[in-house]
Amino acid sequence: MMPTPDAIFLRAQQVWAQRALPAYESFRIACSQTFLSDQCLPGETVEFTVRWSDGHTFAQTVATPSSPSRVLMHGDYITGPDGTPLGFYRMIPSQPGGAPPRMPPNMAEDPLVPTIAVASAVARAYVITLAGNEQLGAYDCYHLTLKPLENPQRYALRELWVDQQSGNVVRLVYAHDFGNGRWGTVDYRFAPSGPAEIWTIVYIDASAPTGSLFGPREDHVASALSDIAFPAAMPDADFEP
Repeated sequence: MMPTPDAIFLRAQQVWAQRALPAYESFRIACSQTFLSDQCLPGETVEFTVRWSDGHTFAQTVATPSSPSRVLMHGDYITGPDGTPLGFYRMIPSQPGGAPPRMPPNMAEDPLVPTIAVASAVARAYVITLAGNEQLGAYDCYHLTLKPLENPQRYALRELWVDQQSGNVVRLVYAHDFGNGRWGTVDYRFAPSGPAEIWTIVYIDASAPTGSLFGPREDHVASALSDIAFPAAMPDADFEP
């Protein structure tokens, strides 16, 4: 029996909340596809290491025979085009005393934390529709489309692809409001990485509307993340601004 769209989304939320949470994640990406591109030489690659507890990030170029490694960032936050928030590498834990999680200043709110219904199944955040079944790589997925019933800035999910077997999120698309009717989008692809097979982002496609002297245009970056790893320990000094 085919599950309902709401049931598919609820299961995806539950699986998402149970993900393993390592202390750090590192990955490499072409510098030209990052907000640090103006600090890099042509063809350079940047290695980012994100501290999952608070989102602070350390970034350095990858050494080559002709160029030594250089530190580009101590303790700042990763952003997409025109400051588009990026923040789905981890679920930020609650603060001491049970206070709600505190988001770093330019990180997007986790799109799967807001529940789709209260226990009475009366209050809902989205109208969720099953657009069909799709194959993404090795995964047979349910493709959901989501329309927020209110507050589209908070309820930013627009599309979700959920692995039919495991309930893991294989792909998601969320919208970001830049004001004045301008919306950007961020498209994430996920896959299991490392010996522990932690589901994490492996590909980012982000766009943002920007203005210029010649009229509206769109900034766009798309790149795969390579050499994804989860270091057990890192120097704290690397993550202090």
